[in-house]
Amino acid sequence: MSNDWDQLAKEAGESTDDHFKNTMSILTRLNDQEIEDLIMETGISQQDLANVLKEVKAASKSNTDKANAIRNITNGVDVLVGLVARLI
Repeated sequence: MSNDWDQLAKEAGESTDDHFKNTMSILTRLNDQEIEDLIMETGISQQDLANVLKEVKAASKSNTDKANAIRNITNGVDVLVGLVARLI
């Protein structure tokens, strides 16, 4: 019976990851594979990637405030470099 629970947990995790990549693809205009590659290359967590994008989009913050906030996110700068590399 534990194998059924293990399989269910695995499928739920994969579904959540797929949903995250799909949502990020919509928000960033990167495709699911590019999002997955960016996460793998930089080692950023899904939550931290979402936090970086939230900081970038924060209209009320100055660029200096955004940079300071992103600097405090684990692998935040790395993911920004990865995003810029894909745009250039």
